[in-house]
Amino acid sequence: MSFTTQHRQRGAVLMVVLVALVAMLVSVIALSRSMDTHHLVAGNLAFRNSTVHSSDAGVQSAVLFLQSTVGTPRLNTTAVADGYYAVVAEPDWDDETFWSQCGGCTVSAADGAGNRVQYVVHRMCSAQGNTNSAGNSCSLLTAAPTAANGGSFSADAVNFVGVAQNYYRISVRVLGPRNTSTLVQTFVSL
Repeated sequence: MSFTTQHRQRGAVLMVVLVALVAMLVSVIALSRSMDTHHLVAGNLAFRNSTVHSSDAGVQSAVLFLQSTVGTPRLNTTAVADGYYAVVAEPDWDDETFWSQCGGCTVSAADGAGNRVQYVVHRMCSAQGNTNSAGNSCSLLTAAPTAANGGSFSADAVNFVGVAQNYYRISVRVLGPRNTSTLVQTFVSL
């Protein structure tokens, strides 16, 4: 009786075990590929965060440039070599020739990540020249604390008084390892 039971099996268990081993092998390969992808994504996010943090150096350099030239006629005209545009424009931010026009606008970030930081400044005006010139809209006046009559066709219009504030858009591009590129824009008023 034991002889006939052994004789009937003929390797069926071996086939089941081989199928199970193949399924386990496929799942191990899929798991390892998934882990590699997760590590790449985490690394790319770290590089991106590094470029965003490095952009502070570009913003700071641009603000120092603006503070050193505020109140001078130099800000009334475009100076491409300084990375300054007196008129608001929307350039092609991915165009390398746009960023290479200003050699002095490249800043080294102090974070040691090897990022290349570049900045440009756009004055938020419709035309070059003095900000208070007719037809040049770029200043914002503050409203008086109380409404006053006059100054408009309406009797209850608010008079605007105060010193004009000029707004500047600072655009910073940071290039990092693994072709990481980040564009950060900041608005400042002087």
